[in-house]
Order: sequence, then C-alpha cells, then structure tokens
Amino acid sequence: MNSEDRFAHPRYDFRSGFMRGSALELEETTLMHRGSTQLETVPLNAISAVRIAFERDANKIGWAIVLMIVAYAVSAAAAPLAGLADSLATRVRGDGAVSVQDIASIMIATFRGLSAAARLLPTLANLIGVIGIALLAIGLWGRTTLTLTLSAVERHYAVRGRNRRLFDFAEVLSERLAEARS
Repeated sequence: MNSEDRFAHPRYDFRSGFMRGSALELEETTLMHRGSTQLETVPLNAISAVRIAFERDANKIGWAIVLMIVAYAVSAAAAPLAGLADSLATRVRGDGAVSVQDIASIMIATFRGLSAAARLLPTLANLIGVIGIALLAIGLWGRTTLTLTLSAVERHYAVRGRNRRLFDFAEVLSERLAEARS
C-alpha cells in the first residue's frame, strides 16, 4: 500500500485457509467482511478494541514432543523385545518333551509372532515420529489473528503463519478508529 491508498479503502484478501476467497474492506465508517457466500458489515463505532497477534500453537508443539518421545521409546524397545521373544522360542524348542510337543509348538508360534510384531515397532515408531514432526511444524508455523472486540462478542480473523499484510491492515484500522474517536 502506498501512503495515498493507505487511507482510501484498505483491503485485506484472504488467500488461503478457512476464509480463502473473502476479504476485509475498510470503508469510511464501516468494516466489511465479504465472501462469496457472506457479507458482514461492522460499524467502526461498534468496535471497542482491535488486537493483532502472531501466536504459535503450544498445544500442537506439546503433542509433538510427546509423540517424538513415544516414537523414541517404541523404537528403543523393538530390538530387546524381538530378542527376548526369539530367545524364549528357542528355549521352548530345546527343552520341550515329546509328550508336550503340541504345547511347545503353540508357545513357539506365539513367541515367533511376538518377535514379528516387535520387528514392526520401528516402522510404527517412524510413523509416530513423522506425525510428531508434522505437528511441531504446524505449531511453530503459528497464525496471525486479527481480533475485533465488539460490545457483546469478539470476531477473529486468522491466517496461517506470520502475515505482515494483516498487521498493516490492523494498523490502518486502528488509526482509523483513533481518528473517528478524536
């Protein structure tokens, strides 16, 4: 925005996310949120406060850390569990008597099955780790949220990431509100 256009009719277009295709337009006495299926008009004198903030999602970051710890624990447990199951299967095979051969076969199959399941744990750990990394990235990416406080409600307009254009729009809106009240 150049300095002449800045106060004419500033506009912020949502280009991604939930509000994609809609726009905030600052008119002389109103703020309009236009979309293909909606139109909301807020008189500037009804806005009691404007807040803009970049926030990281601490909840997603926390879950990401938990998932990465679980992934590490599952990965670390895989080899010892597989080794233990193989060892027990070998012991049963060696010590089994002819009269209990059927029981020994069942136990051997069970321990071999446990061994095979334990060998799948590293794959499970990698999947959990990838999900954790994705959550961490989303949490760190954060969002920029413009909040308008009206008499009885708050309106939130959020976009992913740190968005300088939305900060600029909020600054123009704040200046317009200050001018209207002076």
